Amino acid sequence: MQSKILVLADMEGCAGITDMKQYDVCRARMTEEVERVIQAIENYEKADIAVADCHNDGKNIVPFFSEKGYVCYEHIWSIKDIAQYDCAMLIGFHPKKGEAGFYPHTIRPDVDELYLGEKSIGEVALLINWLASHDVPVIFVSGDDAVKKELTGYGGEFYVSNAVGAELLDEKVLSEQMTPHIKKALDSKNKIVPHYDDHEIRLRLIGENYDKFVPHELFSVKDGLVVFADTESFVLSLRSLCEFLNIAEQYQGLRTRHLIKRIRETEFCVEKDVKGKELMNQKDWRALSDRDIDYLYGLLETGKNEK
Repeated sequence: MQSKILVLADMEGCAGITDMKQYDVCRARMTEEVERVIQAIENYEKADIAVADCHNDGKNIVPFFSEKGYVCYEHIWSIKDIAQYDCAMLIGFHPKKGEAGFYPHTIRPDVDELYLGEKSIGEVALLINWLASHDVPVIFVSGDDAVKKELTGYGGEFYVSNAVGAELLDEKVLSEQMTPHIKKALDSKNKIVPHYDDHEIRLRLIGENYDKFVPHELFSVKDGLVVFADTESFVLSLRSLCEFLNIAEQYQGLRTRHLIKRIRETEFCVEKDVKGKELMNQKDWRALSDRDIDYLYGLLETGKNEK
């Protein structure tokens, strides 16, 4: 009987990606790496392969692989009957926020930290644990070289597809280097036993202006953290949570743009003030609190009165 293999793909950890602003290039690299993985699988054994696009809205590579006849999912919340898959592969993943490597973040830029129980984790560990809850082992991971240290105790194969300073590999070389790891992973797929950690998931957001957009009637909030009973509960709620965080980001971005506009209009040098300089230069705009924004507007009033 043919194996059923689920391929989950992100973008930042794919080979040759160095600038996320070049979207068309990044999408092409992501497509290319997933295609190389699928080719390696199909050259080695017969398998039913499904592709889940895990980057942003999940629409980056779905059109390409749908046209080729593969079952495709737009992000993890769309995956149907996960337990049907014999194993999974994670392609093109990045380090968690605060780590070295290319474009480290955890789920979204407005997420400061993600905890499984007391352990801080990134997206790779989250997905491995979520798949384990459905008894699906992850047999292969590719991504940024900094991801590997997040996978302490992981028993599958890892291939460094993207590393800071690494040269861009052409399709042939990428296939040649990656294929032995995929073959080894396929040979060991019945040996990897998934272990599900059922501790609660806790999420720390970047600032108070994000916290207030998380409705307490839908999400449990304790001590400034959004809390979920376990990994499965978190994944089931993730799409809804992201919808509210998108609103928070738009709100915070709009407030910040108006603030910057006012600063330019008044021509007052906010950075003459020690705290003003710190707020303007050292903090992510997403993290600015109401108090921070009020403080900066207060400086503008002071500057106006001094004229």
